[in-house]
Amino acid sequence: MESRGLAADYLEDMPDLVTRRDRAAAALGLDLPDQAEVLARLREVAVGVGESFVLAFPPEDHAYAPLVKD
Repeated sequence: MESRGLAADYLEDMPDLVTRRDRAAAALGLDLPDQAEVLARLREVAVGVGESFVLAFPPEDHAYAPLVKD
């Protein structure tokens, strides 16, 4: 999966990122969701909000095309 490869590349540059993230979440009392839940929520927001929201470019009054389509 492409995202796993990108994550591995990112972690090469910052190998303690997961430890730092977990420590910050614990200090804030947060329960972190797993990757599948995060991606599902991101898609829901991107697609769901996009249905009722149109971003327009005011000077020309043209609507932008949605970034994520269902």
